[in-house]
Amino acid sequence: MTTTIDPTILTTDELIPMLRAWAHGYYPAEAAVELIIRHQTWLHRTDFLLDLVDAVADGWGPEGVTMPIASIDWDRVEHFLAAAPASTSEKAILRFAASLAGALVEPCLREFTGGLDDRNGSLVLDALAHRFGWHERGRAHLVTGAFVSTAVGHG
Repeated sequence: MTTTIDPTILTTDELIPMLRAWAHGYYPAEAAVELIIRHQTWLHRTDFLLDLVDAVADGWGPEGVTMPIASIDWDRVEHFLAAAPASTSEKAILRFAASLAGALVEPCLREFTGGLDDRNGSLVLDALAHRFGWHERGRAHLVTGAFVSTAVGHG
């Protein structure tokens, strides 16, 4: 029997490892979760937590270990955003994360990214790099994936 946890009572410090445990091992889900975490907006919103996050005390974590996990219902993002008060950039980040995770969302990539500032654009690029397995922190890659140089570490 699964023990449900109200995600609105969790701090972000509690919720983040639960989301990472749920996404662990599947690069698209990991990339989507990391984008949401690093964006630092959605995990602080009660409406997001109530509508899209499920948390349990005894879920299956990495390597089959029973532990608290939390999941995001990516397929409900469009329905949620239809009523959610949010900026264009905030909505773009959530839609992009859902798209990375495999949900069918609109609009096209150009429209997703058109309203992003430099900070959010960097988060999207990091999420794409993670999705394709470029997990080395402090390394720069060309679009083709070729190693370029060691960069100053980030995040």
